[in-house]
Amino acid sequence: MSPPELPPPLRHYSPGQIALIVIGIILMLPGACSLVFMAQMAGEVRWSDPYVQIIIALWAVCFAVSAIGVVLIVVARRRAGAAS
Repeated sequence: MSPPELPPPLRHYSPGQIALIVIGIILMLPGACSLVFMAQMAGEVRWSDPYVQIIIALWAVCFAVSAIGVVLIVVARRRAGAAS
């Protein structure tokens, strides 16, 4: 009979890491909103319209901000140590 598997160790987050995760989640919100608006505008896009090109550029900026948020969350989770 094999021994039962142990659960993974709990992570201990410092206050700075918690702040990074919260800021990362906040930074991900523009990208989520952009996805919602992209889904709503999917059938109405006319590529020749100059306003559509401005909106696409704005979406690109929102996704870049969201990528920074994802990086902050990943960095905070990697630096979290196992609880003793």
